[in-house]
Amino acid sequence: MTTKAKPDIRAITRLVPPRGNLVQGQSELAIDPALARAAEEMISTSQNHYCPAEGTPELRRAVAEKIRLINGVEIDPDAKPLELIITPGATGGLVAIARTYLVGMSALVFEPYYPYHRRIVEELGGRTEVFTLDRDTLQFDKENLRARCLELKERASYPLRVIIACTPVNPTGKVFTRAELSAIAEVCQELDLLCVADEVYEHYVVGAGAHISMATLPGMWERTITCNSFSKSWNISGWRLGYTYGSNRLIAPLNNANNIFYVCSPTPLQKALAQVLVADPSYYTRLRERFTGKRQQAVTVLERLGFQIYDSGSAFYIWARIPAEFTDAMQLNEMLIARAGVAAVPGSAFTDSDAWDAYMRLCIARETEVLQSALGKLERALTVGLHEAQMSATEQG
Repeated sequence: MTTKAKPDIRAITRLVPPRGNLVQGQSELAIDPALARAAEEMISTSQNHYCPAEGTPELRRAVAEKIRLINGVEIDPDAKPLELIITPGATGGLVAIARTYLVGMSALVFEPYYPYHRRIVEELGGRTEVFTLDRDTLQFDKENLRARCLELKERASYPLRVIIACTPVNPTGKVFTRAELSAIAEVCQELDLLCVADEVYEHYVVGAGAHISMATLPGMWERTITCNSFSKSWNISGWRLGYTYGSNRLIAPLNNANNIFYVCSPTPLQKALAQVLVADPSYYTRLRERFTGKRQQAVTVLERLGFQIYDSGSAFYIWARIPAEFTDAMQLNEMLIARAGVAAVPGSAFTDSDAWDAYMRLCIARETEVLQSALGKLERALTVGLHEAQMSATEQG
């Protein structure tokens, strides 16, 4: 069987200038001035040395307070064994989880999936399996999920140990409902599985929806490991700061891998973030309002061009079916790169099946003027492309 060629997100990023980049999933907004000043102070006062592998006490306490206020979970930042560790981004937490719990085991991911979830597990000695969501609704049937998990758990080679639940989802932006999370939780409890909850995009839920943390569901604290990051919400993807939390039975063993692979996350940047993380309760409200506007700005242009937008309930990514005149998002993306120097990510980068070959992910975490420029380039190039496609169809007809 021939393996389907997948788009390389980093390679696509290198093909377009910054003002045409709707590709890479990072926030390119300016850093908060208070955070920038705090970092300068920490570096200039020589707070630049090793800290404990689990993170500085200052940031751990600030993160515990954030988790209490926003996620509704009580964490003791000073608990021994550990309930919370600071990691090099959420990726650092996932690496520790894969190394500690998934060597010779399997993790289930929902398709469309975040490619790094699969790559990390498989690079470190585990295996990933896919459970495909409905193409149009991105929903799933609980009994089908249970049957798939039971089949994987009972096999002799690489038995299933973990379900990875990312909400809001990268790439689609889907926000799992309480009913959907409860269905996943019930399967985990019935089959004695762990759940890895990737909640990096929690602050981008917009409209009437709400982010629900898996760890708050009945019976899930003892079997959920939550990974999160400051890269997106604080516009500091290059700082490599994140955190992982859960019951001490699950979290304490992770710090060994955290120590071996990374020693520690950057000390001065941890101390700087600790100063501002919970200082302004309105920070995340303003963030959501800003991204609500960005989403509407992009949706207006894309719908005018014939894209069908998935109403995800979140606003970091837009997941859209390409105009009906086109059938392959990879080919459309190549045309946009060649004609306008603008690009997104074809849906096939996030899937195994062909069901999403006519979909694209667009990252809108750009300054307003940059986003406007990229959307303008896309609209001009696609308007010409649509005209050509319509003329071709007329000639063939």
